[in-house]
Amino acid sequence: MKIQSKILWLLISVMLSVTACASSKKDAKMMSYKEARENLRFDNTDTKKQVFDINGDAQVDMWKFYRYHKTADTEGIGELMIIRKELDVNFDGRVDRIMYYNAKEELTREEIDSNFDNHIDRIYHYDSGLLIKTEFYRKLCNAMLIDEPMPGGTRYPDLIRYYRKGIMTREEIDEKCTGHSTNVTIFNAEGTVTQTGEDLNGDGIIDIWTRY
Repeated sequence: MKIQSKILWLLISVMLSVTACASSKKDAKMMSYKEARENLRFDNTDTKKQVFDINGDAQVDMWKFYRYHKTADTEGIGELMIIRKELDVNFDGRVDRIMYYNAKEELTREEIDSNFDNHIDRIYHYDSGLLIKTEFYRKLCNAMLIDEPMPGGTRYPDLIRYYRKGIMTREEIDEKCTGHSTNVTIFNAEGTVTQTGEDLNGDGIIDIWTRY
């Protein structure tokens, strides 16, 4: 019986070893397999990545990044919390949407490639889960990229909208893409325009205000 038991454990050990090797190869590949649906692994010393196949085409199209966050209530290395999520919305193999989270796992920033041209053109800012600011990077400013500023200068959004409790309160347009608003519109709590302003000489100061 002892000999049979040893042989049985030897066979089990070999099978586990083969399975582990196959799993390691798949983890190293990280693409083109359906097991990516629930694969959690270390990217480096303090960040983990979880990948998903949303539409079942055996291609990864969602990535979740986690980091250990230590608080007064946690022990050891802390609690594993999400810090970023990336999505391939149109399943073309490129990331189109990136979401960033704070230590409370609240959404703080969202970057979107709305027309799928591989350029981020919208940025949403949040506070306590509520939208407070939106930046639009349109062709008006020559589609300057967030990660690739224009040579010799800083890129600016050509349209900015501010919100309070989910309601837009202010809209600023930068027609010259200099970082200074050329046109400003103010809204009340009902969403009605109450004031408009215009910078006539391009010095970054509104010269004319019109009240309604």
